[in-house]
Amino acid sequence: MVEKRQRTYTNDSQLPTPQEAAAGLDPLVQPINDQVGAPVYLRRQSSVFFVPISIVNQNEEQPVDEKKSKPIKKCLTYMERFSGILYSLCASLLFTCSNFALKQLNIVILDVFVIRIFVQTFLSLGFIAYKGYHPIHDCHGLLVLIRSFFAAAGSICFFLGLSILPLPDLTTIRYTQVVWTALLAKFIFHERINLPTIIACILTLIGVVCVAQPTFLFPQSRIKNETLQNISTLNNNNNHSNHLFGMLLALACAISISISIVLNKKLIQKNIRQSIIMFYFLLTTLFASVTIQIYYWNFSKSNHLKFNFKTVFLKKNFIFASIIAILQLFPMILSQKSIKREHPSIVTVVQSSDILFALILQNIFASIKTNFLELIGSILVLTSIFIVGGHKLWLDRQHRTYIPTSTQENALKVETKN
Repeated sequence: MVEKRQRTYTNDSQLPTPQEAAAGLDPLVQPINDQVGAPVYLRRQSSVFFVPISIVNQNEEQPVDEKKSKPIKKCLTYMERFSGILYSLCASLLFTCSNFALKQLNIVILDVFVIRIFVQTFLSLGFIAYKGYHPIHDCHGLLVLIRSFFAAAGSICFFLGLSILPLPDLTTIRYTQVVWTALLAKFIFHERINLPTIIACILTLIGVVCVAQPTFLFPQSRIKNETLQNISTLNNNNNHSNHLFGMLLALACAISISISIVLNKKLIQKNIRQSIIMFYFLLTTLFASVTIQIYYWNFSKSNHLKFNFKTVFLKKNFIFASIIAILQLFPMILSQKSIKREHPSIVTVVQSSDILFALILQNIFASIKTNFLELIGSILVLTSIFIVGGHKLWLDRQHRTYIPTSTQENALKVETKN
């Protein structure tokens, strides 16, 4: 039986705030500024949380001529309703395409990453100065630095792995962070481990094995390696060693980002501003990246090239790659808009479309195609993300508070099933 009611939220609601939602994003796509105000999906027609009666009864309340004259308005209404998902989908597409383009260029990806981090650090510092924030916190400074270390390690591991692994493999392993984050949160926040988390962990482990294809389990598997010869910091004649090292980097990226996300949520609970947390992360990442580059160009035995500013930084490919890397700031802005407009669990699931986009790009434009086991592994990881995100969404929906239709005239109307 269908019953029309109105719905609102009380102070007891445990739905995440925009700040907590932003804390749940990994550092690769996290915005540098703060989320302010109530989330839009609490007061508008969100794609999952609300089904407005005005839309359900539209066919009954409007004449036929009026209904036919407003198709554009209806289209815009539904686009607004699903805007959070659209923003998140666009962010994932742009971020994956830009990473795929960087991989195809004949450059050291970490060089370009340093430039992007420098620009982000400058923008973050400008934002903090504009807001008049004090970046030094005596009480939780150590926790901020620990979080910054893990976030920086995860980001650097991702771009190092991008030089070794095919993008679908790297993206699949990286998105296991969703399951590791849920598992870590259970221990840190002393929550009970539930059945969906256990199932997701099992699927994730199987998916990682299918993507990694270790030789002791798959002796006949063809180990793929797309390392950029002569310029990669990880150039190695042994394909198996390169592939194994790339997988370890990807797994380290996922686990490091998971730890940073959990610590980030802890800091948000202690009222540390997201912009301050991001500033320390960017500063730590910039310092670590520059240190790695100095070591690579001056002391690394694997590098047979001599550093020359003109030949390294003034090449056409490098300039083009730098522009692409800086333009990756736009997906971060879109991610910020998406978590304001849609529930974070839905955003997490939509962002996992990075895996699908990477598979499509790899099999259309790259010379090395995805094999069957890797495809199965990607599907299993995607399934685990759907399980974790769907379970979190279901829990949050249980905390919604209903009120009688006689109160609060401006409350949003919805249709629910008994």
